[in-house]
Amino acid sequence: MVKLNLLIALSAGILGISGVEKCGSSASNPIPERTIINLYDAFGKDTSLIKDFGFSCITRYEGHTILFDAGSNAGIFRSNTAQLGIDLSEIDIAIVSHGHFDHLNGLDYLLQVNPQVKIYFPYDIFWGAPAPFDATGQEPGVRDSLPIYMRYFDGGNTKFSIGQSGRFWNANIEFIKTSKEILPGLTLIATSSDYMGYFSCYPNKSFVEGQFEKENHDCKNSNLPELSLAMKTEKGQVLIVGCSHTGVERIVAQTKKTLEGPIDLVYGGFHMLPFDRVQTGQLVGQLKKELGVRRVAPAHCTGHLAFKLLMEAYGTDYLYAGLGEKIGF
Repeated sequence: MVKLNLLIALSAGILGISGVEKCGSSASNPIPERTIINLYDAFGKDTSLIKDFGFSCITRYEGHTILFDAGSNAGIFRSNTAQLGIDLSEIDIAIVSHGHFDHLNGLDYLLQVNPQVKIYFPYDIFWGAPAPFDATGQEPGVRDSLPIYMRYFDGGNTKFSIGQSGRFWNANIEFIKTSKEILPGLTLIATSSDYMGYFSCYPNKSFVEGQFEKENHDCKNSNLPELSLAMKTEKGQVLIVGCSHTGVERIVAQTKKTLEGPIDLVYGGFHMLPFDRVQTGQLVGQLKKELGVRRVAPAHCTGHLAFKLLMEAYGTDYLYAGLGEKIGF
């Protein structure tokens, strides 16, 4: 049955038909203030929703409806949001955590429904951010020996920025390079991953300094830009993370450095799938003891082992965040 639903959703996404929406709720369900709902994930209790590997959640904060990421497949994203009664035309802000397909492909459907929605995207030149470029070359003097019609910009400046359109042409996108408060109490935390962001390029063999770098030298220094969302509450910051390629512990540390107060809740993908029990245990301990994260709601790429170890460490402060679940803060 799951495979059949997935096939229907995929077909709808490719053909652009609306049949997949008929299985969902036609009524719009208002999102309660200070509530996070998981819209896209590979695990969950609600059998009416389609499970797929990817991530998206939605929240409402101080009267603003905020979409964080949009999953892997626009058809499945459309089906799940319809089933949950989510009116995408009411979204005020969309945030993309990073430029991987399993977090942004649903934007294609969102922009059909809500073409003017404000989108915040990491400063990633491969997705449309202005790209600095130097076309001077190794022998600058050669340019002056050429006729004007062979010189870049008719002999003008050869160090410039390319204002590219990107995939989402004409969308209302702002590329974020550094951490920024976008609304009162609502802050985007900008970080950068040292690794390429795929499971084959992580230090999953050893934490011994130098060993991983020597064995996987091609995986370092990717500088994958990443955004997380911090929401200020009376009990501390509520932090939504997409995939934590930067390292969830580093994102939390950057949040504490950027903003005042404790971290009340971390929600989303902790990206601990590549790590063994010892490494995962170290990260869990770091979150709870060193960084003082009070509650956790792991989802997406966190991994089965990490789910178990986080649940054991946090007890009642571990919040189940499967597909379709609502968590208040």
